[in-house]
Amino acid sequence: MAFEKLLQRIMDSDVNIRHTIVADLDVDIIAVNHREGVTNFLSREETAASLKRAAEAWKARKQLESKIGKGSYAVAAFEKITRITFPLGENNLLFVSLGSEQMRQNLNAGGQQQIVQHVLNILSGDPTLE
Repeated sequence: MAFEKLLQRIMDSDVNIRHTIVADLDVDIIAVNHREGVTNFLSREETAASLKRAAEAWKARKQLESKIGKGSYAVAAFEKITRITFPLGENNLLFVSLGSEQMRQNLNAGGQQQIVQHVLNILSGDPTLE
């Protein structure tokens, strides 16, 4: 599946997802999808720095895989956003940014755990799990 299609599918899964990015482990951005009408809180440079820190943390987790198993996702929660990082194959990461509980566009849509489950289901390739 092309990364652009994957990002669109994830964006379509919940209105509270603000932004999705696929980057390699060197933080070279491969694909981006941004919800129309949503303003970024960070500049491009700040976003790149944030992604770099997340990628470095993911690389550190990979060093422990033999002892604790493969990582499924990591969550960084802030007052205004929550960023969830998922491994995407061996060499890429998927970053999903959603509004904080206070900033949700639609409180009837999924919360953090439901969004994580939707994304994991999409990544598993089993459409019956979505």
